[in-house]
Amino acid sequence: MSKIIEKIHRKLGDGAVLSELAENISTSELNTFLLELFRRKAGQVEPAQLLRQFGGNRFVTPASVDTLALRHTELEWLKFAQEQQFLPLTLSPLAPLATCSAIGHVDQNNVISALRGTEAVSDATNVLALQIAQDAKRERDKNAVFRYATAHRHVRGQAFDNPEFTAHFSVFCMASGGWDTGDYSFELGQLNEHLAINLALLQKHFPKERLFIRFYRKKNATVFMERMEEFQQGAWHSLPHEFHDDLEHEYYHLIQAKVFLRLDEGEIDLADGGPVDWTQRLLSNRKHRLFISGVGLELVHKLGRGGA
Repeated sequence: MSKIIEKIHRKLGDGAVLSELAENISTSELNTFLLELFRRKAGQVEPAQLLRQFGGNRFVTPASVDTLALRHTELEWLKFAQEQQFLPLTLSPLAPLATCSAIGHVDQNNVISALRGTEAVSDATNVLALQIAQDAKRERDKNAVFRYATAHRHVRGQAFDNPEFTAHFSVFCMASGGWDTGDYSFELGQLNEHLAINLALLQKHFPKERLFIRFYRKKNATVFMERMEEFQQGAWHSLPHEFHDDLEHEYYHLIQAKVFLRLDEGEIDLADGGPVDWTQRLLSNRKHRLFISGVGLELVHKLGRGGA
């Protein structure tokens, strides 16, 4: 328990207030309680105090980007994705509460939780997973594959020492979902599609020779890796690539693909992707498959202005 929570318990004279709120009142009751609490707290804010908060709160500071140029890049990338059969979506700034923590092994403290059962979108691929799961429930054709793309401004709760890492930033995301067709054909096909699209877009901003791919494979992915070696048309063959055996986290299954940019002082990762089990969990069906990828579009925008 954090020291601030302990301090609140002492002030209220009740060491169990947090447990009582979490366990004994419904979500709707909690929302009503918090809405009234924030209404009262907002009523205490003076205009001068509001201005200080705007200048000092990293979550509300405007981005230091060329707005029109970034918007142009977002539009260009979405149009290209649409040409490759990925339907562009404009997502809400909010997602259901626990959109990341319930399926993506993300600590809720790294997300900006909100009222009315929502949170600020911190990873658009999780929201695309919800959309694809909803589509899969409605679609009777088991051969249907749903592909979506979005360029979304993410907000994350982590604090970083690096001033270049801001609390909100633009990310280009894709997600594709369908039913298992056997022999890892869905996973390999989508790995190829996502990498081909992301590499084509990144090469609009950086010379090809400065890009390379690093694959992180899981220990239980032996058969998948054998199939991958046989996949001759893989987009990864067009760039230098290497394999590592240290994918230990639970986020991706089988493999994670990361695209790096070579810099004078080292390297920086621009994109990553891989298969995840989120729709399996949402649908309670282990036969469904989902592949996601994301590119730090704002990072590409900043680094690529002098890099192309």
